[in-house]
Amino acid sequence: MNYKDIAQAIFNKVGGNDNINSVIHCSTRLRMTLRKPELAQTDEIKALDGVMGAVNSGGQYQVIIGNDVGYVYNELVKLLDPNQSSSDEAEKVKMDRSFKGLFNSFASMIAGIFQPIIPAIAASGMLKALLLLCTVTGIMSKESQTYMILSVISDAAFYFLPMLLAFSSAQKFKTNPFVSVLLGGVLLHPNLISLLGGEKAVTFAGLPVASVQYATSVIPIILTIWLMSYIEKFADKISPGPVKIFLKPLIVILIVAPVSLIALGPLGTYLGLGMSNGVFWIQERIGWLTVVLMSIVMPLIVMFGMHKVFYPIIFAALASPGYETLVLVAMLASNMAQGAGAFAVSLKTKDPKFKQIALSAGISGVFGITEPALYGVHLRLKKTLFACMIGAGVAGLFAGLMNLKAYAAVGPGFASLPMFISEDHSNLVYALITMAISIIVTFIAVYMIGFQDTVTEPAKKEARPEPAKAQSISKSFKSKTVIFAPMEGTVIPLQQVKDEAFSQEAMGKGMAIQPSSGKVVAPFDGIVANVFRTKHSIALKSVEGVELLIHIGLDTVKLKGQHFTVHVQEGDEIKHGQLLIEFELEAIQRAGYDTITPIIVTNMADYLEIMGHESSEKTGPEKPLITVL
Repeated sequence: MNYKDIAQAIFNKVGGNDNINSVIHCSTRLRMTLRKPELAQTDEIKALDGVMGAVNSGGQYQVIIGNDVGYVYNELVKLLDPNQSSSDEAEKVKMDRSFKGLFNSFASMIAGIFQPIIPAIAASGMLKALLLLCTVTGIMSKESQTYMILSVISDAAFYFLPMLLAFSSAQKFKTNPFVSVLLGGVLLHPNLISLLGGEKAVTFAGLPVASVQYATSVIPIILTIWLMSYIEKFADKISPGPVKIFLKPLIVILIVAPVSLIALGPLGTYLGLGMSNGVFWIQERIGWLTVVLMSIVMPLIVMFGMHKVFYPIIFAALASPGYETLVLVAMLASNMAQGAGAFAVSLKTKDPKFKQIALSAGISGVFGITEPALYGVHLRLKKTLFACMIGAGVAGLFAGLMNLKAYAAVGPGFASLPMFISEDHSNLVYALITMAISIIVTFIAVYMIGFQDTVTEPAKKEARPEPAKAQSISKSFKSKTVIFAPMEGTVIPLQQVKDEAFSQEAMGKGMAIQPSSGKVVAPFDGIVANVFRTKHSIALKSVEGVELLIHIGLDTVKLKGQHFTVHVQEGDEIKHGQLLIEFELEAIQRAGYDTITPIIVTNMADYLEIMGHESSEKTGPEKPLITVL
C-alpha cells in the first residue's frame, strides 16, 4: 500500500485545503470536518485501492482505511496548509438547523472531544484491571508501595479527567487550551474540594455553591469550556491591545470559573448522573433486551461511525458506579461475531485472495477492530452480516441476563479481556462465555446461511463443456489477456489525465479515451461487479479475473446520474460488445465537465505487467486497448 498516493488521492477527492476544515483519525478511520461535504467524491474515494469505504455521518466525513490509517493520516497532514485559518472559514459555513444537521453537529462535537483522550483512558483502565488481577492471584499485595504507586498511575487519568476533557474541548470549541486546562484545575483544586466537603454551606458573592465533587466528571467541564468559547470572544473585543495578554484571560477566568461553580458544574453533574441512572433504570427492567438489541445493531452503528456518540454514557457509568453494562458489553458480543464471521468466510471461500483478506479481517475483529471485517467482508457479502447479527444477539442475550460488567473504556476483544476483571471472579467467566457463544453461533450461522462466493459464476462456468459459456472474445492466451476499447474515441496515456488519482496510477494502471460517442460497451466477456449509484462509473470482472474500472469523465459524480443511462445491473453476465451505458456527451461537456474516460485495471497487483496500446490514436470496440500479462 502506497500511503502517500492514497493520502494524495483522498486529499484531492474531498476538495483539498479549500474544503478541509480539520482532520483527526481513530483506530481505522480518517475523520474529516469538511466545509461542504457534498463536494466530496464519495464513490471515487471508495474505489481507491486501500480504502474500505467512505461515509458522511455524525458531522464528519469518514474514510475507512483499516489498521494502516495512522500512516495515511501522517501523509495527509503533510498536504494541509498550516497557514489556512480553519476556524474563520468554519464560521462562514451556514449551519444546518434541521434535526439531522443538529444531530450531526452534536455527534461531531462528542467524537471530537472524546476521541483524543481515549488512549489515556484505555491505558489507565487496563492498568487498573491488571492490578486487580495481580492482587487476586497473590502476585502483588495492596499494601506494597509498588502497588500504591501503580494504583496512583492508573487512577490519574480518571481523577484528572476534567483537565483532559478541558484540553480536547478547547480544540473543538476553538478556545485557548491552557486557560481551559486552568479552569479544569479549578474544579479539582484540593482547597476547593476541602471547602465544599465541609459542614458549612459555601457561597460566592452571596450565591450558593453546590457541594459537588468534580473528579472523574465529564459534562461539567464540557459546559464550562463551551461557555468560555463565548466569553473569550467578548474579552478579546473589549481588551486593549497593550494589556490583552493578561486582561483577556483574566476576564475569562473571573467570569467563567464562578459561573461554572455556581451553575454549570452542578447542572453537568446532575445531567451525568441522570444519564447513568437512566440507563441503569432501563436495564433493571429490561436489561437483557437492551443488550440484545444493542448487540444486533452495533455493526450498523459502527458502519456510520456513530458509536462515538455513546462516550458520555460510558464515561458517566465508569465514573459512577464504576462499571458499564450496555455499550461495551454489546461491543464485545458484536466484535467477536464480526471476527468469527470473517474466519468462517476465510475457510469457506474458494477465492485465494479473498481468503487472505477475510483471515486478516477476522484477526483484527476478535482483537476489537471490526472495520476490516465489516467493510472488507460482511458488507461485501451481505448474508454474512446477517449471520454476525444473529451470533451477536445470542451472545448479547447471555451477557444481558448475567449482567456482564465492563470496567475500562477500550475496544473489547481478546487483548483487552482484563477490562472485565473484578473482585467478582464470575464476571470474567461470563465475558469468556459471551465470547464463546458469539464465535460459535456466528460460525455456524455463516455456514448455514451461506454466501455468494467471490469466485464469479462466469469463471466457474468456463470449465464446463458449453462453448458459449467457455470462450471469451477477449482473446486470452494462457497468461495474456487483451482488453478491448469500451468506446469510440482517441486514446490518451493515463498519465495525461488531469486528475492525480488516475494520472499517478493510485487506483491502478491502464489507459484513457477521449470519447467521440456516448456509448460504453463491454470490453470482454465477464460480469458486472458494480454499477455506481451516480451511473458515471462501472466496475467489471473478466472471466480470466481481470478487474476493470471504467470512469466516464472527471468529477462527473457531481451530476448525480443526470445525462447517464445504465443498461445492466450488478451481477449481470456480459459479452464483448454488449451495450453497458449510454451518456449524453455534448450535454456533459456543456455542463463544464471533462469527458475523458480512464479505463484502469484495479487488481494490478495480481499481474506481472499491464501494457497500453498506443499504436493507433483512434480506437473502438474492436481494437485492443490494454494487454494484461
